[in-house]
Amino acid sequence: MRRFYYRISSVITCLILIAGCAEASPKYSPEEWLSLSYAGLAAMDQYSFAGSMRLGMDEGVLLKPRMFEGKVVNHHQLTIQSNQQDPLYWNPVQVLEALNESHETVELLPPQEPGAYSAEVVTIRVKEKEEESKKRWGSALSEELEHVANDPALAGSERNAVKRKELLERADAELRDMLSTLQVETEYDIVIDKRQMLPLKMEERTTFTYERDKRTRKENRHTTVRFEAFDGTSTLPGEVHGAANRDTMKKR
Repeated sequence: MRRFYYRISSVITCLILIAGCAEASPKYSPEEWLSLSYAGLAAMDQYSFAGSMRLGMDEGVLLKPRMFEGKVVNHHQLTIQSNQQDPLYWNPVQVLEALNESHETVELLPPQEPGAYSAEVVTIRVKEKEEESKKRWGSALSEELEHVANDPALAGSERNAVKRKELLERADAELRDMLSTLQVETEYDIVIDKRQMLPLKMEERTTFTYERDKRTRKENRHTTVRFEAFDGTSTLPGEVHGAANRDTMKKR
């Protein structure tokens, strides 16, 4: 019942924003485009997406990109496939919801910029509030460490239990120190289908700055996600291959 009202609420929001208009156009404000894309995707029963995630260090070192695919069915069942062993969770509805509720700025990209709106699409750039970004990433890192600490597959022998405990305590202390100085800047470029009011592509750029060993360090994350058309065909060029591992969970 709760999911039913959630879906109906999303549809109503979308209808209110487009009421009286036979065809969508860029006359909506950037904030309205963001709200429309969130409401539209939240109301969909089924869709899929594919993307890549790359991490980089301030020394210029780039880690191997992580490829992933995701699919939502029955409005709430989310399945993720990744080409790496460790689990990955990326929920596009939750990302759009967070941006819709905690953005600092939203702007339309002008036509002369790459990826800006054409006759069929509009592109917005959303900057998330720094405090919200820090809170979200802090929680994610803490949950990841907790997952490792509680993973029975990593427990090892009794002989290694003491050593493992020491390593976890050290990692926890380092994480707390890092979070105390952490600064996070996150922005998204979102390509939206004007007619369907649905996101076609999301590109995230996040920069992490923190102190460690009395040095200022910087890391960055670049994630690109393309949504599949809801009949199973690609809406934008680009596919992801080599996905191997699958994690299935409920959308929160």
